[in-house]
Amino acid sequence: MPCLATATLALTGLYLLLMAVRLGLALRYLAQPPAPPAGPPVPAPAVAEMSVLQAILSGDPLLEDCLRRNLRHHPEAHFLWLLDETDATGRRIAAQLQAEYPTAQVQLVLTPPAPQGINPKSFKLQLALPLSRAVVVVLDDDTVLLPGALARAGALLTTEALVTGLPYYQYPPGRVGWAALVRAFVNANSLLTYLPPLYFQAPVTINGMFYATQQATLRQLGGFAAIEAELCDDYALAQLYRRAGLPVVQSTIVHPLATTVPHFGAYLQLMRRWMVFARRLFRASLSGPVLALVVLPSSLPLLLVLLSLVSGRPALVAGVLAVLALKAAVLARVRRRQLGTPESPRTVALEVLADLLQPLHLLHALFQPRRVQWRDKSIEVVADGLRYVSGA
Repeated sequence: MPCLATATLALTGLYLLLMAVRLGLALRYLAQPPAPPAGPPVPAPAVAEMSVLQAILSGDPLLEDCLRRNLRHHPEAHFLWLLDETDATGRRIAAQLQAEYPTAQVQLVLTPPAPQGINPKSFKLQLALPLSRAVVVVLDDDTVLLPGALARAGALLTTEALVTGLPYYQYPPGRVGWAALVRAFVNANSLLTYLPPLYFQAPVTINGMFYATQQATLRQLGGFAAIEAELCDDYALAQLYRRAGLPVVQSTIVHPLATTVPHFGAYLQLMRRWMVFARRLFRASLSGPVLALVVLPSSLPLLLVLLSLVSGRPALVAGVLAVLALKAAVLARVRRRQLGTPESPRTVALEVLADLLQPLHLLHALFQPRRVQWRDKSIEVVADGLRYVSGA
């Protein structure tokens, strides 16, 4: 099938071109971090003026280590740990860490169940907002801020901005399994998804695992109550700032995250939830740059492999796989140099697999697209917001 082979070669060339452009733009952004946005300046807040809000739910064996590392890395910060009243294990871990770090500024906030129709994370954060200091930092309980991260965020908060960071996935030695595929997906997409479109448009969303803003600004916009009925709280918050004419800043502050993925079902649920969120975001804010620099390159790997297989030419199949492996190897080298992440031939192979699986995960998200599993809750999107589904 000469025409099929020609099409495969042409699309492979397009893929290489797009990857070169994406990687070049990402490296340029990393080399020139964003300056504080223009606007009426205020002094950069000290870390002691920052409250780190963490909605905590026990169940992951890595939880205690993540919380401990944040206390150790940022002893000056004020931590607000938001725990379910019924989460006895989470409360035990929190009390243990308080005893282990007696000088740490940790405040426990026990929260009732979120009411029907209210985003569980936004519900907890709204309860803690009146207790926070001048700067509100939202941090997921599976995410770690490296030393100096809060100070760097403060340097970008000299105006009424919303500042977010760059995630990368890490897991302790010996913990592999399905978490390795999650790691491959996150690390293959973080730099190339968040950074390149910024040369053509302002950020349309934030990374909800970590962001920071002035408390007074957030309260003027209605606080987390203004987005409490939204499933995609990170996108909703970014839009809240954009509608008010306030800047959203994509910083180069990297922050590792790690979760335990015990079995295939947990992996599938996690990927499906992320893809449902991505689908909703693209449907609301798809632009030319995002289509060319995010959606198209993510769709091509599986298409290229399928076309090469149908062509019946083993050399073409090998060539396509070599191109995908080259992309993964170059990106792994960039991560090792820029982020300090450990990389190996195994991570390169897993990233190729993750690239091939990504369109399939998106297709999976099209089935029952209004329902996701979020931690211990099954949530369905309805016309006027969301609702919890029992027995799911």
